Amino acid sequence: MAKIPQEVQELFNKVPTIVFATASKEDAQPNVCMVTMKKIIDDETIYLSDQFFKKTLANIKENSKAALSFWNDDGAYEIYGTMRYVNEGDEFEEQATWVNATFEQMGVPIKAKGGVFIHVDAVYNSAGGPSAGTQIA
Repeated sequence: MAKIPQEVQELFNKVPTIVFATASKEDAQPNVCMVTMKKIIDDETIYLSDQFFKKTLANIKENSKAALSFWNDDGAYEIYGTMRYVNEGDEFEEQATWVNATFEQMGVPIKAKGGVFIHVDAVYNSAGGPSAGTQIA
């Protein structure tokens, strides 16, 4: 497993939305969705909350590989990883408490229905310039 560099964690936490890419196993049909309920668990793990995954959830069940992309004026990165979906148990309840409280503070009547832990396999710089596409972790 790769460790998420500090500058990547800082940008991940700063951007409001990330792009989450999955693919089906049989025909490798890609799917992307935007995720705002996101959290770095530790240097090797990211959690994304599931409120509206449909095609994404089908892909997660078929193929455990995923990619995340996020950027702003400070930089751009891609994270590749291996997923594990949860919708019950202590791990899920801990994350659901955070997600549900956040939605409640926003005045939005949405509850977490599941989530995906992504264990980081690699991190890439995707900002323009000579280091674009360079693996950094």
